[in-house]
Amino acid sequence: MLTTYFKSSLSLARYRSGPAGPYLDDFSTWLEEQGYRQISVRRHIREAAHFADWTKTEGLSVQKCDRETLNKLRKHLSENSSLRKCTHLYQSARVFVSFLEATGIIAPPTTQQQAPELLREFCEWMRVQRGTMDSTLVNYRLPVTYLLQSLGSDPRDYTAKALREFLLRHIAHSKPGKSKNLATALRMFLRFLIARGDCGAGLDHAIPTVAQWRLSSLPKYLPANDVERLIDSCDSTSLLGARDRAILLLIARLGLRAGDVRALKFDDLEWLEGKVVVSGKARRQTRLPLSQEVGEAILHYLKSGRTHGSDYVFINTVAPFVPMKRGGIAKVVIRALRRTGISAPTQGTHLLRHSLATSMLRDGVSLPAVGALLRHTSIQTTQVYAKVDFALLREVAMPWPEVQSC
Repeated sequence: MLTTYFKSSLSLARYRSGPAGPYLDDFSTWLEEQGYRQISVRRHIREAAHFADWTKTEGLSVQKCDRETLNKLRKHLSENSSLRKCTHLYQSARVFVSFLEATGIIAPPTTQQQAPELLREFCEWMRVQRGTMDSTLVNYRLPVTYLLQSLGSDPRDYTAKALREFLLRHIAHSKPGKSKNLATALRMFLRFLIARGDCGAGLDHAIPTVAQWRLSSLPKYLPANDVERLIDSCDSTSLLGARDRAILLLIARLGLRAGDVRALKFDDLEWLEGKVVVSGKARRQTRLPLSQEVGEAILHYLKSGRTHGSDYVFINTVAPFVPMKRGGIAKVVIRALRRTGISAPTQGTHLLRHSLATSMLRDGVSLPAVGALLRHTSIQTTQVYAKVDFALLREVAMPWPEVQSC
């Protein structure tokens, strides 16, 4: 209730008489359920009232607020120099709109519902037939949407020439990595159409291969002592530090990806067997050994104040207490790099994954064993790490012609 957070009769009257007034009691209750602290609830209520007042000046009602309204607010704040520092207003407005969506006062975003029918069927086919993760499908949606807009939604009109021209037009100014992803998305979409009988067999070969040499670059990694510095930089006496340390250990010791850590649930932890079940790419389940160090770090995190119920192991340490996202997992590594001042060749979870593989190889672990831990489907993916063992490479390297051996 609003009276829990505001005692002044003048404040209560002002908030209740505004455009947001009819919704503020339920808003405060919803914020409590999300786990927001009292000071945060007060701020969100106050800023939500300001947001509703602003929408009224724009000729909108609260029932008309949506994501587009938020974009207008952000533009309004950026264009007015005196308001550019009002970050709390925009943040609270986003929370208020989320409340309106969650309670059915306004319709939730309909981006997925507005997607072309053929695109929705393609995404569902990829999930069922190939076990493709939603995070991968996100990268496929835009290229397929462009294709449907350019060549139409009737696959019978697609020709090899039109497909090649479409690809070449879109990769003309793109980097090799982005161009390769575009070609892959189009090729998979054509295979879906072929499987349905909407296109002739072999039309997927009309998408040429984008030149990007495999294994041409060195994996970016940190020395083992720097990895230990990152782990030790976490303050295990705090909930945030205990959580971050458990996450870093899962990545640094087991080579988990950000998506693996985000998706980890309590049912995946087999304490008696000392195993952890990981569902990686294509939803393939793998049981990895749960070492004493990693297991104790997870238990310490659970005992450090994580009280909010969730099937997922790792949740936000501040409201709303929901499962962490992939970006949040990556930020754990970024924060550790900033704390330690380590100069890293790249940032994110794959830095520790590469570091683990490199360290294992230098300790004499075979490439197949490294690939098994990293859950690579092909040994060719693991072969990139063979180039980091410079001592072994010196032994097998041939001398340069016409130069005497050292």
